[in-house]
Amino acid sequence: MNINFQDIIELLKPGSGQVIIWSFFLYFIFFFALFTLLLMPNKNMVPTLLIAAVLLFAIVAKLSVTAKGNQAIIRPKEFGMLVINAGMFLFPLIALGMTRARKNRTVIWAILTSVFAGVYFFAYWFFAQQT
Repeated sequence: MNINFQDIIELLKPGSGQVIIWSFFLYFIFFFALFTLLLMPNKNMVPTLLIAAVLLFAIVAKLSVTAKGNQAIIRPKEFGMLVINAGMFLFPLIALGMTRARKNRTVIWAILTSVFAGVYFFAYWFFAQQT
């Protein structure tokens, strides 16, 4: 299998049509999760890994949404895409509940990540996976 990094860069661009809406949602989810990860207090390994999983899920979802035909990692109507979208919605909330710190600065970023991921999850399920 040949991996061409130019193709990956093309898939990470916003795209056009309905794909652009999903792309911007995934960009917001990625950057909110990145801010959450950077502000995470020390000695919180499991919450840090959960937020890192959200970053990975956002990248895999973006590559899958933009890809055409057999290029997609996971096709839009597959169960795996539903699991990835649900993970992006639930993992920030679980990580927020598990974080141990008196002054937790990650609360707003984790909630924003979860809200955007929840809207994306239900909208993608309703419009892309139901048809």
